[in-house]
Amino acid sequence: MPTVANLPTPTFTFDPDAPGACVAGVRPYRSGSYRLDAESASGKLIVHNYGHGGAGITLSWGCAAKVKGIVQSHIAASHETEVAVLGAGVMGLTAATLLLDLGLTVTIYADRMPAKTTSWKAGGQWAVSIVKYDGKEQELKDILKTSYETFKCSIGKGFGVVERPNYSPIPAENLEVVMRLVPRLLPPREFLERLPFEHHTQSGYKYQTLLIEPPTFLQRLEQDLRQRGVTFVQRKLASSSEVVTSLSQTIVVNCTGLGAQTLWHDTKVVPITGQLAMLPPQPALQYLYSKNGYLFPRSDHVVIGGTYQEHVNNETPDKALCKLLVHYLAAQFGKATPIPIPDVHVHHPRNARMVDPTTPAMLFPIDSPERQALVRAT
Repeated sequence: MPTVANLPTPTFTFDPDAPGACVAGVRPYRSGSYRLDAESASGKLIVHNYGHGGAGITLSWGCAAKVKGIVQSHIAASHETEVAVLGAGVMGLTAATLLLDLGLTVTIYADRMPAKTTSWKAGGQWAVSIVKYDGKEQELKDILKTSYETFKCSIGKGFGVVERPNYSPIPAENLEVVMRLVPRLLPPREFLERLPFEHHTQSGYKYQTLLIEPPTFLQRLEQDLRQRGVTFVQRKLASSSEVVTSLSQTIVVNCTGLGAQTLWHDTKVVPITGQLAMLPPQPALQYLYSKNGYLFPRSDHVVIGGTYQEHVNNETPDKALCKLLVHYLAAQFGKATPIPIPDVHVHHPRNARMVDPTTPAMLFPIDSPERQALVRAT
């Protein structure tokens, strides 16, 4: 076998008690498919754009373009000039950005400003993760193409977007699905006889994709929107009837994510909580790595994550689990004693993912003595 030069090995020094070292985010997963459509309510046009699970950033620009098209068709006849956007996560900010191009006055209503949203906490790889699209294959193809091309054009322009290889010992389904839906959008994957890392002897795959740094991206979007005259109103709306009766705008774009579960009584929306361990930045690491979880070196942190807890709506970080995640990834590089895959260390939920069902998942339940022993050991 030809000699393969190793890429730099991550440093896995991690203090779960350090400020910001552990983060928990709640993804807005919608069974069946995300929602991207319009309805009329008491004389208002309501455009829904939510339920994208862990793929919100990936799909954002493409979904925003669909929203823009719906609104553009509507105002061609109605000549309305104002629009309300609900939500200040990535879906709300990108939709607002493209709606400004229609000459509309845009107001964003949100109970959380961008830095407090789930979008801000995302890992940032451009890939289809934890999202269903039943019956929407062609629409998703269009969304993926638009979104990827928009992000690609923003490289080097202050949006926190870079190209990165992703190395994986098994086919990465969240990238494979993109290549099946939109062939040639991403460069072809490469088969490697050996992954180029310390302690790796197995074969694997190299993908080329994008890494979007959410804090940089969202901060830039917010800055640009404010400079273009968009008003941000911090307000919690309790019901769809309050939206209809209390907002002056007759066009409303609903990008509330998990909030749509209550606001629009959408029982298909469920929370999926994920834990992230945030290690100090390591500029020498210029690649992504995936193996049942992920390691994404960004300029602000090296992000380790990939957990999945369905029907859990809890933004309190689980420090023990974050420590376990770091230990698990460190073991892949020979920097820790190998342990079983943590019980919630599954990048894609069983009922949402499109991967080989034989992919190993949990070995020990959360409250089992074995799990507690593993936590103590790490």
